[in-house]
Amino acid sequence: MSLAADDRGRVPFALVGVLLLLGASVYATGIADRAQPSIERPATAAMDDALRDARPALSEAVRGAARDAAREPVTQPADTPAGRAINDSQPYLDALKLRIALAARESLSGVSRQHGAVEARVSLPAVDGSTASLRRAKSAIELVPVDDGAAMRVTVRNVTVRASEADRSVAQRRHDITLTVETPVLALHQRTREYERRLNRGALVGEGLARGLTTRLTAVAMARANGRYAGAPIRNVLANRHVELSTNAALLAQQRAAFGRHDPAGARAVDVATVEVGVLDVLGDRHGDAATATNALLNPNAVDGATTDPAVGEFEPQQPTTEPIDADPAAAADRAYLAAVSGSSTAGSYRVESELHVTVLRQTSARDVTPSADNWTLVDEERSERTVVTTLEESKADAADTVVDTIRKVTIHHTVERHWERNGTTRTTTTERTETARVAVRVTAGYAPVDAAPDRPTEPLFERGGALEGPNLAGARDRAADALLDANGGVDAVAARAVAGDGGRTVVHERTITAARPNVLGAWVAADLRGLRREVSNVTVSVPRSAIASGDANVPARLAEKLRDRRRELLDVPASYDGAADRARVAARVAYLERVLTELDARAADARDRNVDYRDELGDRTTAELASLIELGRSDEQRFSGADSYEQLGAAEDELVLTPDGGPAYLTLASIDHEQEPSVPPGASAHPLTARTTNWVAVPYGDAADGIVDTLLGGGSRTVTLETAAGTLIAANRTAEASSDDPGTASTALAANRDELAAAVGRSVEHAEDAVCDAATNGTGIRRSTCRAAVVDARGRWPTLGYRAQAMANGSYAAVFEGALTARDVDAATADEAAIRVRVRLRELSGAKSTSVPAATTNATASVVQQAARETARKQVSGALENASARATRRLTGASRLPAGVPVAPPPYAWIATVNGWSVTVRGEYQRFTVRARAPAPDGTGGTVRYVRDGSAARLDVDGDGERELLGRSERVDFEASTTIAAVVPPGMPGVGDVDGNRDEQSPGWPCPGVDDESCTAGEPE
Repeated sequence: MSLAADDRGRVPFALVGVLLLLGASVYATGIADRAQPSIERPATAAMDDALRDARPALSEAVRGAARDAAREPVTQPADTPAGRAINDSQPYLDALKLRIALAARESLSGVSRQHGAVEARVSLPAVDGSTASLRRAKSAIELVPVDDGAAMRVTVRNVTVRASEADRSVAQRRHDITLTVETPVLALHQRTREYERRLNRGALVGEGLARGLTTRLTAVAMARANGRYAGAPIRNVLANRHVELSTNAALLAQQRAAFGRHDPAGARAVDVATVEVGVLDVLGDRHGDAATATNALLNPNAVDGATTDPAVGEFEPQQPTTEPIDADPAAAADRAYLAAVSGSSTAGSYRVESELHVTVLRQTSARDVTPSADNWTLVDEERSERTVVTTLEESKADAADTVVDTIRKVTIHHTVERHWERNGTTRTTTTERTETARVAVRVTAGYAPVDAAPDRPTEPLFERGGALEGPNLAGARDRAADALLDANGGVDAVAARAVAGDGGRTVVHERTITAARPNVLGAWVAADLRGLRREVSNVTVSVPRSAIASGDANVPARLAEKLRDRRRELLDVPASYDGAADRARVAARVAYLERVLTELDARAADARDRNVDYRDELGDRTTAELASLIELGRSDEQRFSGADSYEQLGAAEDELVLTPDGGPAYLTLASIDHEQEPSVPPGASAHPLTARTTNWVAVPYGDAADGIVDTLLGGGSRTVTLETAAGTLIAANRTAEASSDDPGTASTALAANRDELAAAVGRSVEHAEDAVCDAATNGTGIRRSTCRAAVVDARGRWPTLGYRAQAMANGSYAAVFEGALTARDVDAATADEAAIRVRVRLRELSGAKSTSVPAATTNATASVVQQAARETARKQVSGALENASARATRRLTGASRLPAGVPVAPPPYAWIATVNGWSVTVRGEYQRFTVRARAPAPDGTGGTVRYVRDGSAARLDVDGDGERELLGRSERVDFEASTTIAAVVPPGMPGVGDVDGNRDEQSPGWPCPGVDDESCTAGEPE
């Protein structure tokens, strides 16, 4: 390679030129410095040293300002010059910046370094305390959270470092200093804000207090509703004590979600409260001394062995039942059966149709010749004919449906006699003409059923046998053919008319007959329908309780859909019918099932309309998202019954650990004072929590007559159903029995009201018993005397009038009555049909309100029962608990058996379930809420940072005059949460609801939590 071509290691001449120029400039500058010595070297060194000293000073200032900001957080700026420097959108952050700015200015004022005669000082712009000046100072501070708020990166802008010598400024620089300070004050505030958001977030918006309250209270309501339905002495299904406990448990859960840990004292207090509420739920209204109970909650460590009280294990609350409720079409099945056996006919399955075919095969006719009559005048003529029918051929029918097949010869002799006149002379002439025809006459007869049975072959037919070994259309074809021929005058007449009429055309005549049916056919079909009725009645659908409570369930529509899905299975149509009787049986089954479906479809349309009205009514009482709330409460796996765990979430040693500390730790509905909670001002009292729990439908229906009950039951509430009145009578009887030897109760009033109610119920029962025999003897052949005797026999199956009335109302009476009939030698099939008729009749009476009882009488008795129960509870509280007798227990149980709730799909439709609901609102306020965090100290020993929200004022000396100006205040952590709780139980007494006489339960202090003498700004809830 030549030198010219080899470019390895070569440097461009342009680059060489640049390097030469730079080198010359540096050399010239160095010569100039040595020629003129600089005074800036000591200043630079001093300023650099001063700037290095400023960083630890700023770090300490930031740390101190952060502690002060956490101790006195500003969440609401004051209307002062200092407060107006703080933005409403981020008051805490702005107040923290302002504190850092002022602390940084003060800390930097003492930072200086000296090199020789040069002194360097660090400073920030002056602050004069005006709003504009404070805003400029705040704007010079930038804060960025680091490590999720465990530290923060702080940038202080416009830090001036000035060097001076002999009071003469020689140099000055401005810097933005950025440093990271390990202080968790941003995390403390952000987590607390998140906690507040969770406490005030709607249940359907996201996780929070309202959602936790919904799930817990739903579990409580369902468990206690099922317990009451099963017979437990529960008068108040969902009370404010449950709301209080569930709220505090939900608060702990939100603390864990927001801070990673919860208040340990709060967890212990919830344990104590769980014991208190558990005992209370079993022993009535006994809660001991209110002050003692409140002290136990506020100071849970003072209660020895509280979580091991033996009563807890003995009275463990039952698990809530969320299983769907099963519904069946029994009512529709009964009515369809009666319609089928009384109004239907099997005639269509025994229908035979015959056809007559007449055809003129050939026809000849001679011409009528008029004789010659010269000069004769025709006076008149007379025509006559004679028809002769003879059999030419009698064929044997080849087809199975041909009964008659013959050919007839029809001869018609026509005669014309004419009378003539000429010149007074008359004469008569006679002319004869013969007409002949061959006529085919054919009669067919076949099976032509007109019924609902599906098309299938039917064998045998037209011969004895089949399912009932009866006539089975034997001889029916001949009878059908004969009937058709007889109606047309016989074969010869048919043939003659065919020739005389439109000769040459085929004429068809039809006729149907109904063949004879076996005498036992009706009873056989009825027995089969009774079996099908049982099958249909046993078809059930499972309806979610949430759908029932929210008005989204359409049980008749679901039942109709399921019956249609099972149609083939239920009808059980054979591949071929065993004779006409078998087809008649299947036709009756098809018609019966169609009747059931028709009724269910009609009821489904009614249910859709009623659901719309129901949801509209609930929209005024609760929320538009009722169904979602109910489903939320049903589906959440956390339950009040003990699924909550109060174990703290573990955290690694190098992670930020935040510990909330509420004051009080447990938000009680009771009033507290300064001694119980130091954050309450001396001499004042406060309500940390207030609650309002409103039961939709109280006992029996009086408090809701203008709403849900009218919507579902249709019409006013001047009467109640016999079942409701009977349930009230049962409760009154039990209470009266327990009060019989206790003069301290309102026994006289109870007896008077009970007797009045018993008389009203007795009249309804007497009317129902008369209707029983009217129904049972209708078409069954049962004698009335036998029925009356069975009615008397059935009375002995129930101990009191109330239970008998209840059985007549809920349909269980019919089975007992059926047994009484069979005991009096009525055959099982007849007794079964009589029982069906009785069930249907009793439902009709209930639907027509023929057995209803005045609501005023029922409610008055219920009120006296409630009064007696309250008196019993007061005696228990006064110290009689240890010696409580079974009599007192019966009295409480009697009150708990009062009917409550709204029956869904009430008579005359089937009672599907009983539903009730509660609107719950809680409002609470911590007098003091502190969050603690461990933070490193400069010496490495560490320390605790406390973030405190107690409603106190936040002050800061912003102008250096020694007086702390008002920045704002730290608002207390407060909240409001509302939800809707629904409970659904199966049909029947006592239903579900509060029967303690307090439908709208408001806690002391409602609706204003906090210190009692402070104004309530929240207002009364709608």
